[in-house]
Amino acid sequence: MTTFRDHLTAVADEAPAVDLAGRALHKARRRRRVTGYASATAGAVAAMAAAVAFAGVAPSGSAGRGVITSQVTDTLPASGVGPLSYAYYDWCGEEWKPGVNTHRFAKECAQWNVVTRDGRKYRMPEALSVYTEQTADEYMNTNAPLVISSDGRRVAYYSERDRAIAVRDLDGGQVRLVPVPITRAELVAEPMLITLSPDGSRLAMWRKDRPDVIVKVETGEVTRVPDGWHVRALDDAGDLTVVVRDGEERRLGRLGGDGEVRPFPTLKDEPQEFGVPSGDGSSLSFLSGLKTGVTSSGKEPGSGRPNDTVVTIDPWTGKVLHIVRLRADGPIHPMRTGGWVGPTEVIVSASNIDRPWKGGVPTLGDRTYRVDVKTGRVTPSDDFGFPAWAGSLELPGF
Repeated sequence: MTTFRDHLTAVADEAPAVDLAGRALHKARRRRRVTGYASATAGAVAAMAAAVAFAGVAPSGSAGRGVITSQVTDTLPASGVGPLSYAYYDWCGEEWKPGVNTHRFAKECAQWNVVTRDGRKYRMPEALSVYTEQTADEYMNTNAPLVISSDGRRVAYYSERDRAIAVRDLDGGQVRLVPVPITRAELVAEPMLITLSPDGSRLAMWRKDRPDVIVKVETGEVTRVPDGWHVRALDDAGDLTVVVRDGEERRLGRLGGDGEVRPFPTLKDEPQEFGVPSGDGSSLSFLSGLKTGVTSSGKEPGSGRPNDTVVTIDPWTGKVLHIVRLRADGPIHPMRTGGWVGPTEVIVSASNIDRPWKGGVPTLGDRTYRVDVKTGRVTPSDDFGFPAWAGSLELPGF
């Protein structure tokens, strides 16, 4: 899934040097999935992001002449909805000019839209999206989290009405609330991350300076993760949870049924761009630049390497099963790992921005690829995008 940092970096490469580290680079680990576009400098991108974050939105029906409204008119039905292909918000495809045209935007311009596999589009007003009151100081914390299960049949989001994370079964219509209350003000002040198991039956929640929790969606049973460890992958059965410890020495491990973490002896300091466990729970893959290496291979830490390698481990023991370089017909720059699409293939995603040469609205989105974890062979899969100057995109399983 694409992060705002990815696009910030891309534009910064074409612009004068700007110190973004303190406000953007370290926040990329929050796994934001926000996309943005600007044609000038990295400073302009930062200014745009800040404007997008705290600009007010006109109430629906109250805006005056020339109101900007969404072309997605149908709201998500209570039930009977097929699996999702992706979710996004796009500011109604218009360029936001803070202090100039803010009053023209109807509130649905800042709502999540979801798209089913058969192409149906719906607005999802019950899912909080953009924090319109956010300040420029925290412009990277732009929107409330929304994630889609790998099978596309469940979506998790923040329900402002219920002051909780909700998990919705799109076909059956059941909406289950996570029994961890959180206010909108708390979300705006500090970001929160949520992770779903492949079928959405388990959910993990991360909040700054608080222990991670894992929730069984059907029963509401909450398990607290030991301090300092953060969930990176969940299975559906409730038997497998892969966690990571941040700090000077990053470590991977498995959370046992007794609540204790068993660190993996062979993996240290790896990036955490994990996908989800394979269907049988025997494999877990993640992207790596081998900048930190796998201790069993004797590689030493480095820095600045792109994600050109897929590492697959046994998530029960930490044993390294495969380390392969990506083999594509052309340059690709994957940033996220998703679910499995076969016995040996996982999906990865890369930012995909179409920047018109002669003006016009850019197309923002992601391009996905199938990667064989044994050979490294890369096969193009799908493109997901929408015309907009800024917005956010969510894919199932990322």
